[in-house]
Amino acid sequence: MDAILDFLTHWPTLTVVSVAIFILQLFAIWSAFHALRHVRSSQAVVAWVVGLITLPFFALPLYWIFARHRFEGYREAIRDIGQRHQQSVTAIRRELVTATDIRSTTLCSPIEQVSDVLDTPIAYGNQFELLIDGHAFFDELESQIRSASQYVYVAFYIIRDDEIGSRFADALIERAAVGVKVRLLYDEVGCLRLPNRYLSRLTKAGVDVRAFNTRQGFANRFQINFRNHRKLIVIDGKRAMVGGLNVGNEYIGTASWVTRWRDTAILIQGDAARKIQAVFAGDYYWAARIDLPEADWSVAPDRGERSIETGGVAAVCATGPADMRPRATMMFAAAVGEARERVWIATPYLVPDDSSMVALAMARARGVDVRFLITSVADQWPVYLAGFYYERELGELGIPVYRYNEGMMHQKCVLVDDNLAMIGSTNLDNRSLYLNFELMVAIEDRKFVDQVNRMLEADFSESTLSNASEKPLRPWLSRVGTAIARLFSPVL
Repeated sequence: MDAILDFLTHWPTLTVVSVAIFILQLFAIWSAFHALRHVRSSQAVVAWVVGLITLPFFALPLYWIFARHRFEGYREAIRDIGQRHQQSVTAIRRELVTATDIRSTTLCSPIEQVSDVLDTPIAYGNQFELLIDGHAFFDELESQIRSASQYVYVAFYIIRDDEIGSRFADALIERAAVGVKVRLLYDEVGCLRLPNRYLSRLTKAGVDVRAFNTRQGFANRFQINFRNHRKLIVIDGKRAMVGGLNVGNEYIGTASWVTRWRDTAILIQGDAARKIQAVFAGDYYWAARIDLPEADWSVAPDRGERSIETGGVAAVCATGPADMRPRATMMFAAAVGEARERVWIATPYLVPDDSSMVALAMARARGVDVRFLITSVADQWPVYLAGFYYERELGELGIPVYRYNEGMMHQKCVLVDDNLAMIGSTNLDNRSLYLNFELMVAIEDRKFVDQVNRMLEADFSESTLSNASEKPLRPWLSRVGTAIARLFSPVL
């Protein structure tokens, strides 16, 4: 009798718990069907489906935060802006998208392959300046900002409130004070530690400050796994800077944990700057849902299809999770597929997807000199450990991996033969390939490519071959960490 009374006493609670568990299981089953339709790779589908059915309490929140690879609403936002600002959006599409079903090149060079694969038009008649490391970059950044007469557009993934960050803010404020329109975009996750007083100082001085805000809208409330990883500056629509550096002391090697920060950027003058402006405009439309009325979209009358003798050729490669195709992977594969003599890739994070590995293996099988330059300093431990797995895989393909010995190697650079150099923000990892908004600039300019060649030769001379067959095994704890990090490589 006591047992019956005890059951009746707790029956409402037991019923509520049972119903909650039943609803949770139903949601997990529905999520498993969602994974079957939307998750990118078959291996990830199996992992998520098994996890959602067997461990729903643990797997459900992880799935809805980390499993998504398609960014919702970005294209729709630009389309909505286009209804009110047709001229500007038409200019953006003209700068970044080749007309449907039209092949814009003869496919005779690596840059033409990249351009057509990404459906992005080529910009002719540009001048390029290679900026090696932080001091050169920040000196040029300040100089360019202070030279602006009409407007300054800036986007960074990370901004620090330190000496470099203060110099950066001072330059923006000085331009805003004389009537130049200054607009700043920042990534909320990358700038998580940036204090409000820093942003308030800029706003009070007249700088238009906007967070990229990936979580806009009901459908995007869980999009915390996406990032705007681009780093770009546009001055009056005529000059632009792109590279791998953010704003902070560590990028000049003065942070406590790094003695040297090895990175690369480029200064561009010419038609390609207007295309980089179009990349900023698309991101700004998403963040602010308003037009850029001061933007100059005019094309000089003497611009157009011209030979490379009159200036360097560039293709602006803007990729991200709003793309309908895996355009970042296609960009790498197109460049690697055109190589006849060499492909040198500098990237701090080495977590390539299967398609990139196949392209690299094919290049090596053709006798191409394929090699990697990566960092020996860990700033992101999971992706750093996962890199050891792919280092071994590349070694089995006969592709050497060198680790830079002189500090943090953070540059994102690809060199193909003597014809093509690509510099920007895209790492060769799953996060850059699928989850981040990224920007690379592919350049065909013999003088500039030769400078990149000499730069990378110097970097390799300060590096050590890391995946030679005779390399001794790492400690077991490191091997365990590598195996675990490998499991999470799709979200690293």
